[in-house]
Amino acid sequence: MNYLAHIHLSDNSEENMLGNFLGDFVSKSLEDEFEYSIKQGILMHKKLDTFTDSHPNFANSRERISSANRRLAGVLIDIFYDHFLAKNWSDYSSVSLEEYADNFYKILKKYSYCLPDKLTRRMPFMIEENWLLSYRDISGIQVAVDRISKRFSNTRHPLVNPIDELINNYEGLQNDFKCFYPEAIQYANKLKIML
Repeated sequence: MNYLAHIHLSDNSEENMLGNFLGDFVSKSLEDEFEYSIKQGILMHKKLDTFTDSHPNFANSRERISSANRRLAGVLIDIFYDHFLAKNWSDYSSVSLEEYADNFYKILKKYSYCLPDKLTRRMPFMIEENWLLSYRDISGIQVAVDRISKRFSNTRHPLVNPIDELINNYEGLQNDFKCFYPEAIQYANKLKIML
């Protein structure tokens, strides 16, 4: 799962939402620098990643990715699942995606003093370009995968036309997501009680 799903699966407290978002930006060695409630969100993020990576529907989605991009299939599926969440947002939330995204950007600004440098540099673009809302459209996902492609362009395994992976497998990926996400919600609800 990518940014939107991690935020959505949090317990809706500001700190937990922030921590769940920060999971990809904070190394284990830096976790202790955050207050307890944010650390709980970071831990929740990591547990959700483990759940996702081992889920059969997520594995099905990874298998749909062509051999040219298979090495980074998990990264692509994370982003594609955010698209299906954003596109079908009203199935999972009574708050509009516009309002939800705006609220989260306010949280980011409020806690900007404790964000890692990498995220501090990225945050203005995320807010200005409204990444969370942009995931609703394929054009927004195109921008997201283009950002990822740039990061891997000089590696041995660059991404090859990654948006085609979404377009060519759209129905199957969407079905995988719709089977997966209710179970992710159930798992997240258990974590909220346990953590």
